[in-house]
Amino acid sequence: MSQKTIKEHQLYISSLSVLWRLWRVNRKSIVSKRMCFKILFFTIISAPFRWLQYLYFNRKIQKIDFKKKPPVFVIGHWRSGTTHLHYLLSQDPQFSHLEAFQAFFFRVALISKKTMRPLLNKLMPKTRPQDNVLINAAAPTEEEHCLTNLTHRSAMHSFFFPKNQSYFTEFHLFKTTKSSLNKWKKTYNRMLQEIAFYNGVKRILLLKNPHNTGRIKVLKELYPEAKFIFIHRNPYEVYQSTVHLYNTTIKSQFLQEYSQNAISETVINSYELVMKKFIKERNAIPKSQLCEVSFTELSKDPIHTLKHIYSELNIADFEKALPFFEQYVNKHKGYKKNKFTPLADDVKRKLKDKWSFAFSTWNYTR
Repeated sequence: MSQKTIKEHQLYISSLSVLWRLWRVNRKSIVSKRMCFKILFFTIISAPFRWLQYLYFNRKIQKIDFKKKPPVFVIGHWRSGTTHLHYLLSQDPQFSHLEAFQAFFFRVALISKKTMRPLLNKLMPKTRPQDNVLINAAAPTEEEHCLTNLTHRSAMHSFFFPKNQSYFTEFHLFKTTKSSLNKWKKTYNRMLQEIAFYNGVKRILLLKNPHNTGRIKVLKELYPEAKFIFIHRNPYEVYQSTVHLYNTTIKSQFLQEYSQNAISETVINSYELVMKKFIKERNAIPKSQLCEVSFTELSKDPIHTLKHIYSELNIADFEKALPFFEQYVNKHKGYKKNKFTPLADDVKRKLKDKWSFAFSTWNYTR
């Protein structure tokens, strides 16, 4: 979804209270006034449908808990293989996942599924512009998309207002007040309840969200029996692919001007902060609830990597899921990853310096 293909904005079906809070803080530096009016227009016309969904389903949704079937979280920095791993795991029928349709129409998805989902399928590009991965309305995606419309407390708002990295600091790293954190927890759990309700509560909720990489301590508090699958990749490749992600996708959501140098600095700084926080907090997660794999291993032998994950985390029924995994792997054998030009010497030196801890932690050659 590059700037050429993404002409719409993720905040379309939000609420006036969320938009007001975002506008009040960022209004002086907003340059995309036309897009802001479109966001406001769609938010207003969707209001009756949002209220209808809330009134009709809220009581049923609130009854859902995750004690018997705790969620499984796929985490890792952007462009580390989280999507590939998420797509693979979602082939297992025991898992449910957030669909792209529900993610982008979250506040009206339950009442508009039959009409809007087929329409979205026709309007969506066939592949993601950042990596040519096949997508459709049912494709697995990350729940942070939903959170952006539910609350002003989403780390992803820094993608819309890149000059304001406080969203990232407060709601990814959780350098925020206790009151704000508790409100985030309440909103996040309510969101997961609705995702589970949409998919059917009998299955295990499988979630993928790079923003959760810096949240594992808080997520463990919310869901004590949750399982975490962390995937890592060569830091040089992560940098190149993340900058590419910004240029092909995230830029289309910018409501502020942001230079290419600023994008590079943001990628470097956020990686350092997130990964250091993960390394610090992972020790609080029992080994039976956290499994770490590499993108290299997953790419080389996906079936063996999946079997290792199921064994490490004591996830049942690998043999039942195996035919679905093999079918998916065989179908995508021809997929080709992006190729990038070699990194400039000054960028490489900076990564060696800033990200030295990552090279050593996961044994990558500098």
